[in-house]
Amino acid sequence: MTNRVHLITLGVQDMKVSRAYYESMGWVASPISMDEITFFQSGQQVLGLYLQATLDHDTGLSGGKPGGVTLATNTQSRGEVEALMKQAQEAGATVLKQPIEMPWGGYVGYIADPDGHPWEFSYVEQLVPNEDGALILPDSL
Repeated sequence: MTNRVHLITLGVQDMKVSRAYYESMGWVASPISMDEITFFQSGQQVLGLYLQATLDHDTGLSGGKPGGVTLATNTQSRGEVEALMKQAQEAGATVLKQPIEMPWGGYVGYIADPDGHPWEFSYVEQLVPNEDGALILPDSL
């Protein structure tokens, strides 16, 4: 098996609210999206929004509670972290933690989308996306 993540699916309560939130953050919905699921291209991966009740049914899980996983956007600067935090809050996100300098050198803040999915916006000098937006791990420090 090739180690890849192709699709990340978030369970949502209200597709219109969640789709509007992500579109407010600059994501562009794919034309193959439907009432039940919305797809967004994210580099070489896809972010999907899927109705939580349907996701519970399909997976056999119940509860629909997000957690245990944090999605992250790494930025080019501390200022970009601040801008993303502001944009997310204006789009309907809840600020979980304002950006702070981390003891290990990063600058990190957290929000929750309208369904409670946690997102990290961070600037870490060793993990700055390249000019194509790809996050490539360094071979050495």
